[in-house]
Amino acid sequence: EMQDKYKQINRYVEIIEGIIKDIDFGKKISVVDMGSGKGYLTFALYDYLKNTLQLHTTATGIEMRDDLVNTCNQIAAAAHFDTLRFTKGTIADTALTSTDMLIALHACDTATDDAIYKGIQANAKVIIAAPCCHKQIRKQMKPTNALSLVTKHGILLERQAEMVTDAIRALLLEASGYKTKVFEFIDTEHTPKNVMIVGVKSNHASDKKEQLEKVKSLKELFNIQQHYLEKLMGI
Repeated sequence: EMQDKYKQINRYVEIIEGIIKDIDFGKKISVVDMGSGKGYLTFALYDYLKNTLQLHTTATGIEMRDDLVNTCNQIAAAAHFDTLRFTKGTIADTALTSTDMLIALHACDTATDDAIYKGIQANAKVIIAAPCCHKQIRKQMKPTNALSLVTKHGILLERQAEMVTDAIRALLLEASGYKTKVFEFIDTEHTPKNVMIVGVKSNHASDKKEQLEKVKSLKELFNIQQHYLEKLMGI
């Protein structure tokens, strides 16, 4: 009955393999999984980085539920994953000074923005987010142009809000110096929340002003006041 989850986790690791193959981490890599839940991906990724790639790997799963933190730490100890640990906390309240890779899978609504912002602050080489729920922008979207013909239908408003929310996230990542991709990472039959945003720190300075102008244009088009990630970034 866990076949879908198994496929999903393997697909995650395949994607991350493709993302990091051209990034020089040296012999060490640090990973933070924001909202790690039961730790399926955290364990699989740790095993891949440490035992397949032979990197000195330190990984931390951040999870707010005590029972999951305790269970995952017990499993990590039993598996002799000595540099993998799980700690209790929320994404927003976690103090993160640095990390090579930040992951946030299915963090609800603005928790995804909290995670992306933590990654930017920590100067992470890679930020990977699979968003879930897009309530913050959906509540604001009240276009006064022809787009109102689309957003008057609940299901279309919801889908439009998802696209606009994630498009702005991608633009704000680019404004922060990341080369960004947004793509479908697994078939909808396995999970309906199947969009992934990936930011890889670029060696070339981005035109921050240009990216922020694009964000402004999108907001004006849909009559949006502010994206939560903008607020976190002080924009």
